[in-house]
Amino acid sequence: MSKELSPDTKFTLSIQTLIGAGVGISSLAGMWFALQSDIQEAKELPVPMSIYSEEYPSKPEGYNWSPSYEQYKSQVGNLQQDMDELYESNDELKAEIDKLKQQITNLRIAVQ
Repeated sequence: MSKELSPDTKFTLSIQTLIGAGVGISSLAGMWFALQSDIQEAKELPVPMSIYSEEYPSKPEGYNWSPSYEQYKSQVGNLQQDMDELYESNDELKAEIDKLKQQITNLRIAVQ
């Protein structure tokens, strides 16, 4: 069953070794192709929907979220309204500062 490759070497091959090597190589190739098909199938799957972007639009994803949407709304729900009010009052204060600057300029002109 075993044959020497050449008279100079002591390396021998048996049919069992050749069959075992063939089976091993073919099983490795089969696993590689199966893995490639699984990877391709996973690439074609739809992207999972993120609940954070819908329920918590003002926070970055991965943030330590409150346990419920109601608790989130009670803590952060009026944030946009509060920010709008702050911007309004900021604009009003800027207008008042501009009026005061104009009055100071007028007073300087009247004193001279």
